[in-house]
Amino acid sequence: MTDPRATLKRQRSALKLIRRYTVLAALVGLVYIATRFEFSQLPVDRCCPLVRFAPGDRLVIDGRPGDVSVDDAVLIQTQSGAKHLCRVERLRPEDGRLWCVTDNADCAGFSSETAGWIDPRAVTGRVLLSWEY
Repeated sequence: MTDPRATLKRQRSALKLIRRYTVLAALVGLVYIATRFEFSQLPVDRCCPLVRFAPGDRLVIDGRPGDVSVDDAVLIQTQSGAKHLCRVERLRPEDGRLWCVTDNADCAGFSSETAGWIDPRAVTGRVLLSWEY
C-alpha cells in the first residue's frame, strides 16, 4: 500500500514543475509578441492617406510581414528613413515588387505614382488590426 503523504508530496512537486514550465512558456510568448509586433497610433493632428484609417487610430503592425497581398495596408520605409502608410494595389510577380497607393484624395501621401515600383525589402510592417480609441 502506498503512503498517502508520499503521494501528496509527489503531486505537489509535479504541480510545482508544471507551474514553472507554464510561466516559462508565457514569458517566451510575451517576448515573441514584443519582438514581432508593434503597437502604434496614427497622428491625431494630421490626416491619414488611407480612408480605412482615421487620425488617432491605434494600429497593430506585424514587424516581419513576409509576403504581402493586394489590398494590404503596409508601412514603407524610404531611403531617407521616413515611414509611410500605403495600400498595396498590385504585385509584380517577376520580382515581387509592389505598387502602392493612397486612396484619400484630401491627404497626399507616399505613392508609387511618384516613386515607381517598390522593393519588397522596403516593407517594414503590415497593419493587422486597427481600432479607434
